[in-house]
Amino acid sequence: MPKFVESIFLKDFNKKIFCRSTKLSHLDNKSIIFYKLFKYFCITINSFNQLDELKKLIRKLNKDEFSLLVESVEKAMSKEKEIIKDFLFLDFDKFKKKNSVKKFFFNLKMKRHRKRKIFSGKLNIKNIIFSMRFIKAFCMSSNLQWKNKYTPMPAIAIVGNDGSGKTTVTEYIRKNFSKMDPLIIDMKSSNPYFLTTLKIRNLFKKIKSYNLVKKIFFINLIISILGELTDLFDKYIKYKIGIAWADAGFGLTVFERYPTDRIRGEFPNNKHKLLPLEQFFPLPDGIIYLDVLPKDSLKRKKNDNHTLDEMKSKRKNYLSLLKEFDEIEILPPSKNVKDKIIKIKNYIFKIYQKKSLRFERKKVSRVKWVKNYQRKLAGNNLNKSQKESFL
Repeated sequence: MPKFVESIFLKDFNKKIFCRSTKLSHLDNKSIIFYKLFKYFCITINSFNQLDELKKLIRKLNKDEFSLLVESVEKAMSKEKEIIKDFLFLDFDKFKKKNSVKKFFFNLKMKRHRKRKIFSGKLNIKNIIFSMRFIKAFCMSSNLQWKNKYTPMPAIAIVGNDGSGKTTVTEYIRKNFSKMDPLIIDMKSSNPYFLTTLKIRNLFKKIKSYNLVKKIFFINLIISILGELTDLFDKYIKYKIGIAWADAGFGLTVFERYPTDRIRGEFPNNKHKLLPLEQFFPLPDGIIYLDVLPKDSLKRKKNDNHTLDEMKSKRKNYLSLLKEFDEIEILPPSKNVKDKIIKIKNYIFKIYQKKSLRFERKKVSRVKWVKNYQRKLAGNNLNKSQKESFL
């Protein structure tokens, strides 16, 4: 609240009632009503249902409380007082049908959206780019010495094989975790952060399709490496933005389709220590693996033309890879989304506590990976190429 609104609230409202049942002190009705009038008419509302519920509360006020409310609105919310008075005195159905009312709340909502740093999981970079806290987190990351009062948030990756429910879970978080200001970042190469990246990778794909390039191994390899580096650079920018959002304490970051999906089937070994290049990609604060049975993968991804043996080997390779990470939460196969969400929320708060403790000690460390170069991939004649990859 602005200072002058807060002063009126503290003087005439802010009355608390002790509840013997919960052992907590709650604001009384008139204090809640004043607060909600300010919130709904000066900030924003989600729907008219909120106003309908507020109107029911107002009807329970006695004459003195109602008079105090009207008087306080005139003092505290002078710009909005006329429309608030209409709300207080008119029948609610008549109030919400007025064109001026509809226009008022539409403009209020648009004004609020323009100011938002994040909305529905998507970051408005224009509203955050000049924040020194964000810039410091983006540039210095875990090397930044934060103040003790500072509260970071977790950056997690949700990974799993085809049909494991990554998208379903991510969309649930987008819809229901709005209070945590989640930034949701799709790490797919086909969905780059920069439009230029898409143009460059499409150009490289086109060059690779030429017969002459296919025949000359050296040129084909150079184009492929340049294409991979272009993809990795774009993903790295997305990673830095996501980590900065979480480290700066603005909200939770969720990475979907993290590069571990690539590493799963192309794990580095003594013969090919440099491939895949994704093995050098930095890791987040925590990883959630959604397990899925091979037969369920086939049912849920009928159009992907996977075989049962292929999905069995993919699952084995993922599970063996995850053993080498020091911070991982493996969720067993389940069709119950809400059950998964409960476990994910618990894991998010666990990572939040660990990260906050590390920040207090002036030290931040992400997921650590101890590579086992002797590990052998499961499955015979594996097709290691991916739809989006160059190599």
